[in-house]
Amino acid sequence: MATIKKKSKTGTNGNNHRRTTRKHSNPGIYTVPRGHVSIAVPAFWTLRQTNEDLEIEAPSGTTSVIVTAFKHDKNSGKPDAREFLTRFLQTAPHNGRTRIDKGTRQKASARFRDPDGDNWHVKFVSNGRTLLLATCNTSGPMTSREGKTGIEVLDSLKLKARE
Repeated sequence: MATIKKKSKTGTNGNNHRRTTRKHSNPGIYTVPRGHVSIAVPAFWTLRQTNEDLEIEAPSGTTSVIVTAFKHDKNSGKPDAREFLTRFLQTAPHNGRTRIDKGTRQKASARFRDPDGDNWHVKFVSNGRTLLLATCNTSGPMTSREGKTGIEVLDSLKLKARE
């Protein structure tokens, strides 16, 4: 547990007193019921969890982050984030150049723009058993306040290591 020290006002005897308060939770962090996935949720953004995914939407509705989980199948090999990113980009409609960030078996990401002009940032995260597909979609520029916040939400995505 984190400890935060706050300075209190000067007491009657002129000494500064320190008061310690404990932080009991991480506000803004949502952890799924199984406890293996967590993601930051900005203030005033909407969080919905369905059977298939997590949806986090900006108040304006122009930016959203969606996280979908896929389980490892015994018939296939371990999930490789780079392979899934390549397959995803082959099927996703996009205009112009796709910017692919360096990827590993555990993490791979890319940015692109679709034919409607929406900006996308896609990220795959794997721990060898579970694969997460996280997408940030905004109709505004990624450099806008909501776009940057959406990217921060994507970057906050955590998947516990294989148990």
